[in-house]
Amino acid sequence: MIIGLHEERFWQEGKFMSSFFRKDMNIYIYSGADVPYAEACIKDFNSPSQELLSSICDALYLHCNDSLNLWAEIDKREDIEKAMCTELSPDMDRSRLLKCLRPVTLSVREPEDGQIGWQAELDCQWEPEKGLEIVVLGGELIYLGTFADHSPWDTFPQNDSSNYAVRI
Repeated sequence: MIIGLHEERFWQEGKFMSSFFRKDMNIYIYSGADVPYAEACIKDFNSPSQELLSSICDALYLHCNDSLNLWAEIDKREDIEKAMCTELSPDMDRSRLLKCLRPVTLSVREPEDGQIGWQAELDCQWEPEKGLEIVVLGGELIYLGTFADHSPWDTFPQNDSSNYAVRI
């Protein structure tokens, strides 16, 4: 259920309770999308399939590992690892990385082809400067990487090394 919905210039803005993260989250409903569609996106966001959740966790692991290696290049890896709520290791339960995320905004754009598609912005302990973005379309992870404000209907090249969804 969306609360506090109000009109902005190009979207409606409100809040909802993310039952997945157990936190309030902002929602932007862009022009062309309506509240019933946004509610369907919230339901999809809050109840990912096991396959989607597994894809997200595998992509999070790759993103985290690469980010920590980049932090090492400027002698910041140890500081970032200390701030993280879990330790990264090859044999870890990758779902533990979800605890390192804090939801910020779920964006809902005009639907195409009758599919459910959403984009989520999250604060991320291993990427404190730019944050993390997850884009899902039709129950499939199509983008996971540093926040870039994508739409589910954008084109995502299969050879894009910054998109961890295509690397799993």
